Amino acid sequence: MNLVWFRNDLRLADNPALSAALKTGRPTRAVFVLTPEQHALHGEAPQKFEFIKAHVNNLCQRLAKLGVVLSVRQASVFADVPAVIQACCAEHQVTELYYNEAYWVNEIDRDQKVNTVLSEAGIGVHTFHSEYLLPPGTVRKQDGGMYHVFTPYKNKFIEQLKERHAQPLPVPAYQGQELAAAEPPIDVDFNLPGWVIGEQSVHAQLKDFLADHDYQQERDYPAIDGTSRLSPYLAIGVINARLCLAHALKKEGEQAFHGTWVSELIWRDFYNDLMYEYPRLAKHQTFKQEAPQSWPGDGELLAAWKAGKTGFPIIDAGMRQLTKTGWMHNRVRMLTASFLSKLCLVDWHSGEAHFMANLLDGDLASNNGGWQWSSATGCDAAPYFRIFNPTTQSEKFDPDGRYIREFVPELSELQGKSIHNPDNGQRQQCGYPLPVIDYKAARQQALDWFKSH
Repeated sequence: MNLVWFRNDLRLADNPALSAALKTGRPTRAVFVLTPEQHALHGEAPQKFEFIKAHVNNLCQRLAKLGVVLSVRQASVFADVPAVIQACCAEHQVTELYYNEAYWVNEIDRDQKVNTVLSEAGIGVHTFHSEYLLPPGTVRKQDGGMYHVFTPYKNKFIEQLKERHAQPLPVPAYQGQELAAAEPPIDVDFNLPGWVIGEQSVHAQLKDFLADHDYQQERDYPAIDGTSRLSPYLAIGVINARLCLAHALKKEGEQAFHGTWVSELIWRDFYNDLMYEYPRLAKHQTFKQEAPQSWPGDGELLAAWKAGKTGFPIIDAGMRQLTKTGWMHNRVRMLTASFLSKLCLVDWHSGEAHFMANLLDGDLASNNGGWQWSSATGCDAAPYFRIFNPTTQSEKFDPDGRYIREFVPELSELQGKSIHNPDNGQRQQCGYPLPVIDYKAARQQALDWFKSH
């Protein structure tokens, strides 16, 4: 008997572990292990955990059509997983385990312990690369070291990708008798609006995005539905980057390799590669080890930022979008992160943790990489003197204030440029707070502080 262990790969298409197990012709079962306390220890959003459970239910039903039973087991934390997998193998006389690899510190430790336990029991273990465009460690400098600047990494990455990419694996054929529609094994309480559930719906969303959007032109405007909104599904493996690339190549041909959207997928690989190469990044340490370790910003500024009550409309719109939808437009992520870490001088760890606790697409490597980029502490980070002006950014990327009106409704009646920076009378009339900082003074304070640190 084969056992396929599903983790961050909740799909049938381009799932090499599943495909390899079924290709053997031996009877095959599947397992997913819920680890609720581990999600809490990792600071992940409760709704992300519900989102995962909803997709496990969908996966259970889809596997049944292949003739594969999915069992859902429970373990509090990763340390308990080896015993759970071992028990499942013993219960079903499993001789071979198949899974797709993970690359972060805690996951690597979990998997090594599973491998050891099963090896001692005489059970074979087969692992595969699945979740990124290239396995971490593939793209390296001539001296073997990791690139610390994205552009040369990307150029080398594209060379390797052109040589190594292959067509994604199709959904496997059914195995003998199709099973009766499985009852959803998990109770789910997912209530964030606007998110589809299920691999087939996500594939449809990907195709629609590539067919109807000009990502290069639209991606920076938060009021426009100009991004794929696939990040939550990439984060839990309902779709993977190789499938995204394959669809882009089908639509655009070879030029897709050099397109802006694929470049964003490569950023995702870059941050994963960094976390794989430098495990300290997963342990709350800065990439730049000489970076400031103590920040002067206070708790009141952090609280106002979290609540979306900073008095800067574009910042507050982003923070409220995060709370309401579990997602934030990427341009606004950069603005809100720069605002907290540079203009408020609040420790970037606080912002990183708040994002992870609320984001449906919370991804350790990408979230950490983005925050270290914004706070000038990371690899290829924005220099300390690059400080976004929230008002001019708002005027440029939300010129008619549609995004602000959606998420800061108390300002919805303001007209023209006033919505980007209401005067004191308008703020009082709308019940909107005064700015928590003076931009010019805060910018100068930040420049002085970074220079001295």
